[in-house]
Amino acid sequence: MKTVDKETLKNWLGQPDLFLMDVRSAAGWRGSIAKIEHAHRFEPDRLSKMAQDIPKNKKLVLYCESGETSCPFMVSELEKMGFTNLYVLEGGFQAWQGKEFPLVPKEWKPRRAGAGAPPAKQKRVVG
Repeated sequence: MKTVDKETLKNWLGQPDLFLMDVRSAAGWRGSIAKIEHAHRFEPDRLSKMAQDIPKNKKLVLYCESGETSCPFMVSELEKMGFTNLYVLEGGFQAWQGKEFPLVPKEWKPRRAGAGAPPAKQKRVVG
């Protein structure tokens, strides 16, 4: 498994031949308010359904929480699908965040179509 260090990835950000994949677990994703800029979210358990959205002609860099949780599985699955230009961010999101490299807020997306905004808190009426 090829790896890339934080400084190199920082220099690669925004390059047209880079496709950055956030493959943190559902818990890791929910527990964070940010992601690395330009990252595309791919849920590890939905990879086969989302594979058509991954370009085969680009350098793919994956990151999970530590670089050792979801990434080895994802790299193995992507290799089986014919992807070859794969890298894993050394130390994952924790290392990137610890270095105080730039992050962007995650977008809120409803879990299902038509879900709308998160529900407002209801006041409890006692009577």
